[in-house]
Amino acid sequence: MMEELSLHILDIAENGINAGANCVEIEVDIEKSKDLMTIKVRDNGKGMDSEILDKIRDPFFTTRTTRKVGLGVSFLDELAELTGGRLDIDSTPGIGTTVRLELPISHPDRPPLGDIISTLITLSMINTEVRITYVERRDDKVWSFDSDQIKDFLTDYSLLGKIKEILYNSYKDFIGGELI
Repeated sequence: MMEELSLHILDIAENGINAGANCVEIEVDIEKSKDLMTIKVRDNGKGMDSEILDKIRDPFFTTRTTRKVGLGVSFLDELAELTGGRLDIDSTPGIGTTVRLELPISHPDRPPLGDIISTLITLSMINTEVRITYVERRDDKVWSFDSDQIKDFLTDYSLLGKIKEILYNSYKDFIGGELI
């Protein structure tokens, strides 16, 4: 299992991009009063039919030709079961897919959110033609990212360090040092 939820988000987003998405929307809601973290990744890729959806949680099923296993969703499914959370996957052929993961914040086996900034930068740099949006809500505070705002700078590696620094500082101010 991956040690950070941001790596799961990266995997899900890449699946959507590999399925032809040109837009991936990521939302993270952290509601301490409800002891609930919700992660939603929505894409406008080719979607999946009911036959594939029925198999998607099987670690030995994948539609990829580059490998024989598809562990990403099965890891999320196991994590949801282990923590008393929930994993829902909705998909419509020709429309796209939404993966929604709900986890109790206080469960000792819930991985931390992790380095979401590196995940967003990686997705944006590797997929410059895809719009990546991210919204994180923590009770009454909101932090957002839109790859379209930095798209023109992603190929200038001399600016990449400055972009990361700005994003990290902005995010650090948002979370107030509280890692979840």
